[in-house]
Amino acid sequence: MTVTNDRRSGRFSAPLFVLALGAAGIAAGVPGAILARDAGTARLFDNLHWTAGMLAAAVLGWLALRSAQPDSVRSLRWIATGLTAYAAGQLIWGAQMLAGYHRFPSPSDLFYLWLGPCVAAGLLLEAFRLADRLQRKPLLFDVAILTIAVSTLVLALYLPRRGDLAWLPLTVMAAYPISLLAAASIGLIAVPTLRLKLSWRYWLFLASLTVTGVCWMAWNALALEGARLDGLWFNGLFSISALGMGFATLGWQIERSTDPRWERWCEGMLRLLPLMAVVTASMAVILSGVHGGASAEVAAVVDFGALVVIILSMIRQGMLLRDYDELKAVSRKLEVSEHQKSLILQAVPDLVWFKDVSGAYQMCNPAFERFFGAPESEIVGKTDFDFVEAELARFFREHDQAAMAAGTTLRNEEWVTFASDGHRVLLETAKTPLRDRDGKVLGVLGIARDITERERANQRLTLVDFALNHVKESAYLADEEGRFHYVNDEACRVMGYDREELLKLRVIDVDSDTTQPEQWRASWEQIKTRKTVIFESRHKAFDGKVFPVEINANYFEFGGRPYVLGLVRDITERKQVEERIRVLAYYDVLTRLPNRRMLMDRLAHALSASARSGEYGALMILDLDHFKTLNDTQGHDVGDQLLVEVARRLTSCVRQEDSVCRLGGDEFVVMLEGLGADERHTASQVELIAEKVRSALNQPYLLNIPGGRFHSTTSIGLTLFRGEAASVDLLLKQADVALYQAKDAGRNLVRFFNPAMQAAIESRMALEAALRLALERGEFRLHYQSQIDHEGALIGAEALLRWLPPGREPVLPIEFIPLAEDTGLILPIGKWVLATACAQLKAWEADPRTRQLKMSVNVSARQFHQPDFVDSVRRHIEASGIDPARLKLELTESVVLESIDAVVSRMQQLADLGVSFCLDDFGTGYSSLSYLKRLPLDQVKIDRSFVRDVPDDPNDAAIVLAILAMSRSLGLQVVAEGVETAAQHAFLLRHGCTAYQGLLFCTPAPIEEWARLLK
Repeated sequence: MTVTNDRRSGRFSAPLFVLALGAAGIAAGVPGAILARDAGTARLFDNLHWTAGMLAAAVLGWLALRSAQPDSVRSLRWIATGLTAYAAGQLIWGAQMLAGYHRFPSPSDLFYLWLGPCVAAGLLLEAFRLADRLQRKPLLFDVAILTIAVSTLVLALYLPRRGDLAWLPLTVMAAYPISLLAAASIGLIAVPTLRLKLSWRYWLFLASLTVTGVCWMAWNALALEGARLDGLWFNGLFSISALGMGFATLGWQIERSTDPRWERWCEGMLRLLPLMAVVTASMAVILSGVHGGASAEVAAVVDFGALVVIILSMIRQGMLLRDYDELKAVSRKLEVSEHQKSLILQAVPDLVWFKDVSGAYQMCNPAFERFFGAPESEIVGKTDFDFVEAELARFFREHDQAAMAAGTTLRNEEWVTFASDGHRVLLETAKTPLRDRDGKVLGVLGIARDITERERANQRLTLVDFALNHVKESAYLADEEGRFHYVNDEACRVMGYDREELLKLRVIDVDSDTTQPEQWRASWEQIKTRKTVIFESRHKAFDGKVFPVEINANYFEFGGRPYVLGLVRDITERKQVEERIRVLAYYDVLTRLPNRRMLMDRLAHALSASARSGEYGALMILDLDHFKTLNDTQGHDVGDQLLVEVARRLTSCVRQEDSVCRLGGDEFVVMLEGLGADERHTASQVELIAEKVRSALNQPYLLNIPGGRFHSTTSIGLTLFRGEAASVDLLLKQADVALYQAKDAGRNLVRFFNPAMQAAIESRMALEAALRLALERGEFRLHYQSQIDHEGALIGAEALLRWLPPGREPVLPIEFIPLAEDTGLILPIGKWVLATACAQLKAWEADPRTRQLKMSVNVSARQFHQPDFVDSVRRHIEASGIDPARLKLELTESVVLESIDAVVSRMQQLADLGVSFCLDDFGTGYSSLSYLKRLPLDQVKIDRSFVRDVPDDPNDAAIVLAILAMSRSLGLQVVAEGVETAAQHAFLLRHGCTAYQGLLFCTPAPIEEWARLLK
């Protein structure tokens, strides 16, 4: 603090010292000049006070730059330069006097002339600094008018006294007062034009400048007449006015005024300026003495100057009038604007108010009036302490002061209670300090918004976010463009992304099945139409791993924008189980070749493709000769080695698009497609392929047997196909017959199907005719096979169709049911079966032992897909009067192989009637596992082909265990059919199977024999 004070003391001591020296020089010089007894001494003292005053003024001007405001430095530098030139002129004048040089104009006069222009430049720069673009033009205009008026006045004084004086001396003499008075005019006019504050230093500078100009004007005017203006007061004015200009620059500060009264005075002064100029010009005319004998030349100059002043003054008055009209228009616009602002403030639902720096309210809007429960007239002028508790008022005041101190907008949230109705709300408040043009803080503008509902919504969103982050499924929110707007923690964990990284991605960036925008657009339209869609896809994690997922996509709109909420479940484990079951069901575990089930499907597709293309295909069945001997002598392990090698050789002998399957044991099937449209050429080509295969399979095998090498031969049966004229089963039979022909001919041969087998086809036709006749004669009967639970109790029965021709052996269902399916006779037969089963259910209601039993009725695919099937079932239920819950429809997977949506809908309609469903022959269909989760099933029935060898065959055991596990997870009851041995029953019972059906418990019997069974 001491250092600072020293510096301040040093800073102000130098100007005071210079001022003291200047004042001392003036005080010594002026009296000395008066009291001097000779002219030389008087001239010496005159030079002393003039020089002291001018030098002190110049030094003070330069010292003023040290404490001046940065914006004023440039203008002060011009003023200091003018004062320095003025002082230099005085020093040169003194030197001229000592040298006896008295010519005019002299070198000193050239330096004297610099004072006016430099000061004018400095004052003009200072005025331009404070003036805006609109003020600069009238400022220059007023300066020009007053300068011309002053110049006219000076010329009016000088020209009549010119005599024989040359033009150069006269110009120099006139330039002194004109330049100084013009500079004074700039400073004077800037005051009302810019509404400057009344600064005594500024007025001292203008007064000193004006005095200097007037002194020069009087001095030179008298000099033209040969007279001299002398005396203490006049000589001192020169020095004191110069010192006054230098002193006035210290602490130089020019600012705009905010006093409205002063602004009104300035407005009046501006209107008087043209009048002042006209008066000055008029004085010049009067002083010129035109009517007193002045020359015509002088009169013309003065009249011209006065005329210019008058014209410019009239133009200026016109400008003032135009400005006044514009001001009125602006005022009207301001009134309209203020009215609009008032309407806006009244309409704004937010609370708006303004406080001054002391915390007193200056304005508020109607919303704020409701907050305090008082009108604006009662709020203005009061503080928060007049309306709310002291603690809350202090809280408001602290935040107001913090906003004013920060100089920027501060935001905070606060719970407040409205005085008008007492309801409590959460307000988000923004407080902004307001400043005037000079940067001074006027107060705080506050705007508060009710965010209670938003806060509640945020709390609800937080709760939803918490809930979604605690589910075991990934959740994401995506918009119409597929951009993520929300992801939960599980999604980040599963995908391996940070939340910020995942939110930058889109659906097409993580979904491996939807990689293009048009694919997402198609999915979006589907979701938008159906509102809720469940589908499977594959997602790609951050590390590149692709895994299967099940997506539950839900469409909704919020805030006018559509979104999709997706719940994503990783189904990798389920897919692995499904794939394992599919492989077990459709592929041979030993050779990894497709099994019989897969062959049937592929052969059906091949027949359809052949029908479309018109090209032949071929079916080839192979059997290893004497394979049983190898198994019996060397063991099953060696036999398995041989089968694996046979599979490898077969695969290498055919094309990639051909199919190689293992039927079972040592039987293999090769299916060839796209062999051409010429039957003879195709037969020749197929025979060559068969010989190639036979030759490859006849090569020695390296097995784990003594000697290591084993020779085997192969018998091959062939048949051709084109189109769908022959069924899958018929083709297999034809190829199988050809194989037996090869074996009967001595083995290790290739044989085509013998057309003599047409007799079998004729037999089928005869069977169809007999089937139609049997339907007309009523030769069909229902036999019932009981279904037993794990405790041995009777729980129901399956109605089995039997054909009993009178006088002949019964026809097996496997012989006539496929034929009935193909010919459409299954439809009337199915209706008879359903009606008979319902009648029997009704009859069982009379017996306490059977009234709780359920009846299973098989329904064919063709029958189920009839448009009136649901109505037909409803009519049978109503006609018989049974409880529909005791009726169970057994469907095979062929029912749901196509049109899954239609099948689910129809099953749901039947379920609404009370009917239950069982999926028969489960595990034998190609797509059963993918459709199982969508079907409204109550029960599945394990196919007898799996049950038959379940105690001994690990493959069948694995399939059965997988079916039991999956059924338990889906809440389905499992019935094992074809249970014929105690070992089968024990295995199934041990692994959780709860219902059984088979010859071990009961053979299918007519209803007449059931009385014995019930006992």
